[in-house]
Amino acid sequence: MYIDTASTSDISALCDLASLLETQEGDFFGRRHQQVRRLGNLLLAKEHALVLCIRDQEEVIAMLTLSSLNPGSDQPAIMRLNDMAVLPAYQGQGAGSMLLQAAINQARQAGWSKIVVHQTDINPTIQQQLSRFGFSPAGQQIQLSLRADKASLSVA
Repeated sequence: MYIDTASTSDISALCDLASLLETQEGDFFGRRHQQVRRLGNLLLAKEHALVLCIRDQEEVIAMLTLSSLNPGSDQPAIMRLNDMAVLPAYQGQGAGSMLLQAAINQARQAGWSKIVVHQTDINPTIQQQLSRFGFSPAGQQIQLSLRADKASLSVA
């Protein structure tokens, strides 16, 4: 398994992963064209977004997307964690943790200021997992400061 930046050729596999997140919201496949467009836009907005995946051989088995909440601003980017999904066969094996750590590292290298997750977007179990990476509650969101003076966190 290895972490890679997703490309437009991965959009179908990324949509399949994203559909795992949508099972509770009804007819995802009726909205697949919207998901294809959204992921395509994220992949093209390299300065304002990040789409990472984990591959096992060439199969995309996990994905994570971040997008800027303040594109075009003179301030360092505030990134929103949009999606994170792992194929069921790979869950519980550390793929999600590896992906999140890679995203945090790349966000720091890019000079982004923080990563935020809206609390309504996650369940308590995910919130607890994010806290292991240094995310902490801040109003209606959970956030991780990426300032250079913060030590890099690593989860084994």
